[in-house]
Amino acid sequence: MRLISVLLLAATASFAQDADPDNAGGATVSERYIGNAEAVSAGQEQYELVCSSCHGVTGEGGRGPSLQTGLNARASGDELFHTIKNGIPGSGMPPSPLEEETVWQITAFVWSLSAPAIRQNVEGNVEAGEALFYGSGGCTDCHMIRGNGGYIGPDLSNLGVTRSVAQIRESLLDPNERFTEGFDPVILTLKDGTAIRGVAKNHSNYAIQVLGRDGRLYLLNRADVTLEFRESSWMPANYSERLSEAEIQNLLAFLSRQSVRPVETAEGGNLQ
Repeated sequence: MRLISVLLLAATASFAQDADPDNAGGATVSERYIGNAEAVSAGQEQYELVCSSCHGVTGEGGRGPSLQTGLNARASGDELFHTIKNGIPGSGMPPSPLEEETVWQITAFVWSLSAPAIRQNVEGNVEAGEALFYGSGGCTDCHMIRGNGGYIGPDLSNLGVTRSVAQIRESLLDPNERFTEGFDPVILTLKDGTAIRGVAKNHSNYAIQVLGRDGRLYLLNRADVTLEFRESSWMPANYSERLSEAEIQNLLAFLSRQSVRPVETAEGGNLQ
């Protein structure tokens, strides 16, 4: 697996970005597809047909390496295209027989799996998403951005840099799929029957540190409590029902812009 990842990087590193002189806007071929929502959607359909058996439906990896992390995450759109189109000699990655446009669509989808959200063109109204985050969405009951909000959930101040759009969407619509380290939901029951609900910050065979939903930090001996690690997050799992698709997209647009430092976006400008 490691060898394939190294070969992937080696095979892609030698290709420069190709300009497309026939494009009226002067953009490269890569720029026409990378970050384009329609291309990503079309590419996802093709990816699931021809790539997912090796790399997983969401690019998590399998017989082939993960497309979400590791060396692949450093590849540009042009590098990814050439790897998908030409394959990797001496590995299990064959050349693609698909037409060039289809390969570019798959490239756009694969790029979106690992690219930070802030570098992607995310549809939606950022201002409306911000209003939803700080208002009726109730997000600040648990999360904060730049010191504004709650603390029982992860700080989202740098979310656009550390997560892809797909990862943010999954966390929003399926919060029980995976928990961020230090935020495992727990219920502690003391010997007098008092229940403490919160998230486990640290724990061992002898002690546990829990940040309670009441805002207090508890450090207790494991022998003095009954400990239940919940399979479901404290975050509501019904946002797909509570919010319209437009509201979800607005929220994604806002969250994808979050960075603690100025970052060049997919559109070429700087945030902050």
